[in-house]
Amino acid sequence: MNKHFEKAKEVILKLQVAGHAAYFVGGYVRDKLLGIESGDIDITTSATPKEVIELFNNVKETGKKYGSVTVLKDEFKYEVTTFRSDGEYLDNRHPENVVYSKNILDDLSRRDFTINAIIMDEEEKISDYYNSIDDLNNKLIRTINNPLKRFEEDSLRMLRAFRFVSKLGFDIEEKTLEAIKELKFLIKNISIERVMVELDKIFRGEYRSKALKYMIDTSVDKELFGLSKGLRFVSKTAQQLYPIEVFIICYIMDDVEDVWRFSNKNKRLIDQVVDLHEVTKNDSFNRFIVYVNGLDICLMTNKINITLGFNDQEKLIKELYKALPIKDVCDLTFKGQDILWLTPLRKKSWIGIIVDDLKYNVIMGNLPNEYEALKEYALKKVEELRLEMGDTDE
Repeated sequence: MNKHFEKAKEVILKLQVAGHAAYFVGGYVRDKLLGIESGDIDITTSATPKEVIELFNNVKETGKKYGSVTVLKDEFKYEVTTFRSDGEYLDNRHPENVVYSKNILDDLSRRDFTINAIIMDEEEKISDYYNSIDDLNNKLIRTINNPLKRFEEDSLRMLRAFRFVSKLGFDIEEKTLEAIKELKFLIKNISIERVMVELDKIFRGEYRSKALKYMIDTSVDKELFGLSKGLRFVSKTAQQLYPIEVFIICYIMDDVEDVWRFSNKNKRLIDQVVDLHEVTKNDSFNRFIVYVNGLDICLMTNKINITLGFNDQEKLIKELYKALPIKDVCDLTFKGQDILWLTPLRKKSWIGIIVDDLKYNVIMGNLPNEYEALKEYALKKVEELRLEMGDTDE
């Protein structure tokens, strides 16, 4: 038994008992017909958000402004959206207002693609008002009604079309494709955060290359703030790449505009891999590079290097990492604290220089990681610094 689906049926039945129409809709129905497992179950209903909130014990008002709330049952959550028609779209993304309806056709007519406008009742009976089943069988992505209007209303739908290509391997219907070509410039009106969400899904899809080729054929790639050259390269490779790796390739191949919003962690990762690529694309990794950057970053950089046509150094990287005498500065047998205890030196910057010197020589095999050997070397360096710089005590 599919508990997720059974709990969703309970939501629908409770809505129906209260006198409301309710159906499964969208991606869950589409994927079920395609034999694909889906983790999201959406429900559309004639009940208003207020009526849904009053009917269920645990409801989050996630998108109440646009008629959507989230009903929680046990460990599952279901987006429940009121039948509605949309008002005028003023920003190529959101309607100025929504009007609730009791007619399911009002709701389905505002949706993006035919394959997402199939409804199913609690007994799994399908209702198809837009020849959606034919489009599923023919593997076509087609907008509901006029594609120009659909994309002018919400420009994100153009990227969603590519996302479904990447996930399903479908073709984009001719008029839909022509509308994307004509209105591609509207993509720059979408918040960069929403663009990145869609790109993440496009890059993860099984049919990524096909989706990227559509983006190139429609020149949508040129609207993506410097990603074009990288995406054109990635479209021609079968290498499995994480989304962040696709972005790294784009940064390597061209001057990407400073509009993309990454977490601080991912910003550092991109900068680190781009720099390491420049150092290692034509030269070998060495012990110090592997120590400083760590095994995972070195392997990711090597993967990028291979994808871009440079030599595979994976075996060397793993051998170097395994042979490292220390994996972290705390593994040194003689540390900065020992310098404080054994010498009058108190200037932290100079102690740091000496520790870095110790670390480098141990990693490169010039010194053994043994207390007495490191102590002798460090004390000698302390005296050299005191003579060179004068009194460095604080």
